[in-house]
Amino acid sequence: MFFRPDARRIIFYILILAIFAGNVSSFPNSLPSENTSNVVRLDSHNRMLGPPPPRPPRTYDMQHYTLRSRFDVANRVLIGDETVALKPIAAGFKSFDLDASAMQVESVTIDGSNKQLQWTQPPDHLSITLDRAYEPAETISVNIKYRATSQQRGLFFIQQGSAGKAGAQNVQIWTQGEPEDSHLWFPCYDFPDDKATSEQYITTGANQVAISNGQLLETANNDDGTHTFHWKMDVPHSSYLTSFVVGDYVKLTDTYKNVSVEYYTYHGTEAQARRSFSKTPQVMELYSRLLNYEYPYTRYSQTIVSHFVFGGMENITSTTQADTEILRNVPDESPFSPNILVAHELAHSWFGNLVTCKNWANLWLNEGFATFMEAVFIESQRGRDAYLTEMRSNQYSYFDEDEVKYRRPLVYDRYQTPNDLLDTTTYKKGAFVIHMLREQVGDEIFWKALNRYLNKYKYQVVDSSDLQKVFEETSGQKLDWFFDQWVYKAGYPELRVRTSYDERRRQLIMDIEQTQQADDITPAVFRLPVDVDIITASGTVTKRIEITQRTERFTFDSDTRPQAVDFDRSLRIMKKIDLQQPAA
Repeated sequence: MFFRPDARRIIFYILILAIFAGNVSSFPNSLPSENTSNVVRLDSHNRMLGPPPPRPPRTYDMQHYTLRSRFDVANRVLIGDETVALKPIAAGFKSFDLDASAMQVESVTIDGSNKQLQWTQPPDHLSITLDRAYEPAETISVNIKYRATSQQRGLFFIQQGSAGKAGAQNVQIWTQGEPEDSHLWFPCYDFPDDKATSEQYITTGANQVAISNGQLLETANNDDGTHTFHWKMDVPHSSYLTSFVVGDYVKLTDTYKNVSVEYYTYHGTEAQARRSFSKTPQVMELYSRLLNYEYPYTRYSQTIVSHFVFGGMENITSTTQADTEILRNVPDESPFSPNILVAHELAHSWFGNLVTCKNWANLWLNEGFATFMEAVFIESQRGRDAYLTEMRSNQYSYFDEDEVKYRRPLVYDRYQTPNDLLDTTTYKKGAFVIHMLREQVGDEIFWKALNRYLNKYKYQVVDSSDLQKVFEETSGQKLDWFFDQWVYKAGYPELRVRTSYDERRRQLIMDIEQTQQADDITPAVFRLPVDVDIITASGTVTKRIEITQRTERFTFDSDTRPQAVDFDRSLRIMKKIDLQQPAA
């Protein structure tokens, strides 16, 4: 999922920073959009507060969803016929719940029979009582007929196109599942820790197409002038990645090895869409090569929609993009370039879709990696300095949120809704932490570890400890300290650095103090491996130090008085620094 602020939001944020911080000299180029939940509750220390979200233990393993959808456009209703196939986890399985909201259930039966099952609809659920007790070896197939009404969440009926976009069509229907909105258009297990395959039969109007996940197996022409599109996704995925888009589209095609690459745009916008999407195969090749893991699926499509609630969404094999993001004319090097959005969402094919966070508390494993891979794409296009510039922007964005809104660890379950975690900490700090992990183990080990991570956990769900184990196994390093201070704790080091030169001993003296205010989530002492560049008339010498104390002194031999000292030029660590040097 991708966020982009509009100009009004940037102006508002600058004003807030000016009021609270006194200046905006470090304001970043881009920020996530506003939180989409209600107001986030904070404790007395300005930290996000909420009870750990309740989730009953999972009692079944979902195997497959078969979804048949048609539409009452005038009343904004999806008419659904769904079959769920699942297996019990324990013996004596007699009943189960599906997540379901904003829908009128008409019947629940054992699939393939007329055997009616008892069911109730408590808030946000569909509770089903089975005809008998089932065992873990059995597969249960249940058919549900229902009507889902659009609530401007999950299921969207768009009656007119985005203003100013030529060719935007009058009617679009599309879904948006992440984080937990799929149950607003089909009954499902709406949490990321279970994966199932899916299949959709989507009936559309005469001039419309339906774009969904996986492969298009058939398009049937119906007697009433409608068409039914049969899509099948045969790789297991979390329910939030299940999607469709219905509208009047032009299909553009591209190629990457044996992968079918498709772009869906409005009539009359083909040239602009082609330009915006054009780097997709190149990004696919880059990620596949660096990760040594080919794009995991046989198809990848990108479809633009009007009035999208985010910049983009990585629905499996079938990304949805905001038309306002794709149909814009900006230079490739601009932070608002569609290339960045394309690179972000494509990265989710590996990080989020193939390997998925086990719960929303670990969402940074999806979004932090996708944001990091944006910077990797920038590095491939414009070099290391551009990559580091992007990382500095990520750092400053995170600092702004930490100062103005709240402070929290990367892994955090004290939220009111999972939307609360769609923030700069997850995206920008998450990306920077992955960058620091890259710096800690080195490039060769870093990419080997990610390949191991993807192979070990493909089609599975993970938490942060799984990532740590893989990096420890690959690098031979113990990384408890790294994950503790950067992932499970919050904040960042604030360093006061002072230097002097001892003429008699011919030594540069560097005194470093960590000045951050410590509390129960912010360490008093960060462990910081960092490079110091000592610049003299004869050249530059780089020294590696490791800061492990609140106050620490380092000495470096230097035959002449240094002209300057560059602290962490290679941006190995996240920090704020107060480093004063002579004007000369």
